[in-house]
Amino acid sequence: MNKAESKLIYSQTMALCPKCMSKVRARIIEVDSKVFLEKFCPEHGFSRVLISSDPEWYRASMAYIKPSQNPKERNVEKFVGCPQSCGLCPEHRQHVCLPIIEITDRCDLSCPVCLKKFDRAFSLSVDQFAGIIDNLMRTEGRMDVVNISGGEPLLHPDLEQMIRLAREKGVSQVSVSTNGLAFLDNPALRQMFRETRSIAALQFDGFKPETWKFIRGVDLAAKKQEIIRVLEAEGITYSLVSTILKGVNDDEIAAIRDFFFASQAVSLMFQPVTFSGSAASLDAERHRLTIPDVVQAIEGGRHVKKGDFNPLPCSHYSCFALSYYLKVEDGDYYSLKEFLGRDDYLAMIANKTLPGLDSNGYDMMKNRLYKLWSAADSSTASTKLLNRVKAILKKLNQDSSTDARINAGIENMKAIFIHHFMDVHTLDFGRLIKCCNPYPMPGDRLVPMCAQNVFGSYQESGKKS
Repeated sequence: MNKAESKLIYSQTMALCPKCMSKVRARIIEVDSKVFLEKFCPEHGFSRVLISSDPEWYRASMAYIKPSQNPKERNVEKFVGCPQSCGLCPEHRQHVCLPIIEITDRCDLSCPVCLKKFDRAFSLSVDQFAGIIDNLMRTEGRMDVVNISGGEPLLHPDLEQMIRLAREKGVSQVSVSTNGLAFLDNPALRQMFRETRSIAALQFDGFKPETWKFIRGVDLAAKKQEIIRVLEAEGITYSLVSTILKGVNDDEIAAIRDFFFASQAVSLMFQPVTFSGSAASLDAERHRLTIPDVVQAIEGGRHVKKGDFNPLPCSHYSCFALSYYLKVEDGDYYSLKEFLGRDDYLAMIANKTLPGLDSNGYDMMKNRLYKLWSAADSSTASTKLLNRVKAILKKLNQDSSTDARINAGIENMKAIFIHHFMDVHTLDFGRLIKCCNPYPMPGDRLVPMCAQNVFGSYQESGKKS
């Protein structure tokens, strides 16, 4: 480290030494117009990793903090240390927004960028899955959305039974993270997704053959387009999930954005590559991206303006950035943040999985609609937009059920998310305690995603401490 360099210190935290994985003291610093996590290990000395390429974004992000919403019940009674107490422990500062249930280690690809490298073979039983759903309902009181993942979950023989069981137990929406290859030769699988109204969260990393070869180990460019054509032709709800690497496909971000708005996909998730699991062997210095890198690449085009994105207020501000768009008519979208105004928008999206269409969101949209329709404020939004919002509210007034809210969201909104996972280099224990996306373990533990990815599955017993 250069002793003469100028540092701005933002905060103190605890992190990991990347060499010995010991828990060490760390701090967030700004040096040379970039933000770093700087750590000191008594054995291996100082180390530093980039966490934000834009200090202005990082400083502004710190203003996007909402009070935490604690779970109804915690599954670990006593805190004995982090991550040993993961589960959620008494020190955890957030409830569960979207749990990711891993049902199998099996996969039909060997992706070089996979953030998982399972230390054991497993296939979740239906009874284990049922126990996980029951535990989520107990700790949260309700669970609107769950994600099923793997491995490749489409390969699990009991996937349909699990999806239907989740719905029977009160889960309103199930999404399934998938490479989608099994859809092509399995009409029954596609029919099941359509009947259960499940969302296929489809890997979609770009358009160039070389992109797919680097990221997934095989050229899937044509097959992905074919999968999307089939899903759209058969009315299957889907979203797009793009893993992004600097120097590999970051130059395709704008094209992916435009493809998304022209498609029937309901959401688009950009995931800057995280160097854990199989991806731990990649060159982190060469390929690492941060959230503001992705935001800058998304901004522009017909629909996305500078300022549309902000951190998700309920999680740690370095974990998520997002933007929602109201559909005015086919091919025309309007920023929900711009429609509502910053404060109401942030209140709407915090601490919930299905923002904007619950009773509070309904009232916010209704009140904003009234204001915009007044003569003093009518210039800020088009008549087409106001008519569209009025139609949404009228329909929800007639049927305010959870299913109706979900359908209204799918039909009338698109969302873009950026989710920046942590690896052994970037892991910040201050971020872990704000995680709202845990992996539920068989038993009763709910382990923050990045803790499980970095430390492994030692929590698998699921017994309370």
